[in-house]
Amino acid sequence: MEPKQIDVRAIARDPSARMRFMMDFVGYTVDDQAALQESVPVLGPVLPRLLDALYERLLSFDDTRRVFMGKQGEVDPSYIALRKEHLTQWVLRTAGVAGEPDSLPGYLREVGRRHTGVAGETDRVVPPRYMVGLVGFVQAALWGALFDALPDKPKDVARFGLAWSKMLVIQLELFLKVIAPQWPDWDEAP
Repeated sequence: MEPKQIDVRAIARDPSARMRFMMDFVGYTVDDQAALQESVPVLGPVLPRLLDALYERLLSFDDTRRVFMGKQGEVDPSYIALRKEHLTQWVLRTAGVAGEPDSLPGYLREVGRRHTGVAGETDRVVPPRYMVGLVGFVQAALWGALFDALPDKPKDVARFGLAWSKMLVIQLELFLKVIAPQWPDWDEAP
């Protein structure tokens, strides 16, 4: 079998090319995209609870908590509410039920940039380790929510969960490209 050719220069510079490559690499298919869309009615009702758990987790560590502090040194509830709105939009965009599908790679690049001091607030920079940890936390939370919501439909749980897991890994790689300034030279085109 002849190996697939990878245009390393393209995936180093073009978010759409990088996303297409990552989708191919992890085996993300149109069936996975359909599964994400089909999972929205299942996950939608529990999304507020998932977001509460996510922010409870983030606030339980001092270094992640600092990102959500207001000017008075207390957790800023309005900032958390705004972040929850943004995460809800991210879920809908990821699932393909909001926004233009072709704009997702650029949207994800901008989301990643907003977690840095380059495009985001310098006092709210998110180190890459927290993005990695958060993806793991979100994967576990999504699988748990799917099992709870569909106890008698293990095939649907597997389809939805695997599709979300693949997409989260793809997005993590895209985020790391943007937020990890020390991205290894060996990954990029000469």
